[in-house]
Amino acid sequence: MRKIRKNVKLLSTISIAAALAGGAVTALNNDSSTSTFSTVEAASITLPSGYTKSAIIKWNQTGKASKALINASKKGMKENINSEAGNDNSLVNVTKLTNSQKVELSEYTLSLINSARNQLGKQSWTYKTGALHFADRVANEYYDNNRSCWDADHYVPGIERAAKASGLNSRVGQVYEDEAGLPISPEFHTNIRTMSALKNQIYFNVKQMLFGGFSGSDSQMNGSSRYTEWEHAGDLLGCRTKNYDTKTKYFGVSFSGLKDDPSKISVHRMGVAKCYIQNYKKFNH
Repeated sequence: MRKIRKNVKLLSTISIAAALAGGAVTALNNDSSTSTFSTVEAASITLPSGYTKSAIIKWNQTGKASKALINASKKGMKENINSEAGNDNSLVNVTKLTNSQKVELSEYTLSLINSARNQLGKQSWTYKTGALHFADRVANEYYDNNRSCWDADHYVPGIERAAKASGLNSRVGQVYEDEAGLPISPEFHTNIRTMSALKNQIYFNVKQMLFGGFSGSDSQMNGSSRYTEWEHAGDLLGCRTKNYDTKTKYFGVSFSGLKDDPSKISVHRMGVAKCYIQNYKKFNH
């Protein structure tokens, strides 16, 4: 797996809608460290016509987006509106979630990613306790060093230290993280929100990653200049090259804040290919 060439920050100032009806139902397999999805009304994202593997690969290889891809991304942002976030109105501090809440959010995020991957004929990613622990270590590195998604690039030294502590290859640079920032608005400008609101924001973040790195408000979704990168899409969908992309990954999500600014919450989506696991005992611990 080649390195992501550059970091593209996914930020928005729009207000995410209140919790929607319905929710994802997930079933764990017998290995409590790994989960696969059996879903009823699972959270999903629909890829519009014109959003193709070849178009994503072309952008990742040349940096050139076809008009069809841009238009499909606009459609994807506008038409995917049902987050299946449920109606969990319990308030949480996003930077102090319980382990079970982080597992729930990792699985929710995976249901979105896998729905898109499956539409392109790709194998699903899998939740893994080791990947969540890795994500937590990365989040701690960001917080301890006062780094965030609002910086110019990923915090690579912190990711490398977290990788080493997790039994992963720490000498390959930034090959693990798809990072985003939770949307900031008058409604959400601290680290407190409901679980359903948090899922709504994650839903929006994943849409951004898939659909051109869109940044803006609902009223700006028709602006072609708002769609500038499909690098995150290439990673999440395994569409960066024609000949080689990792078939599947282990996955976990964690969050970090800034010591002096509770409004800025970074989302650390960590994907781990098996080829980067050097010490399974440490990774699974």
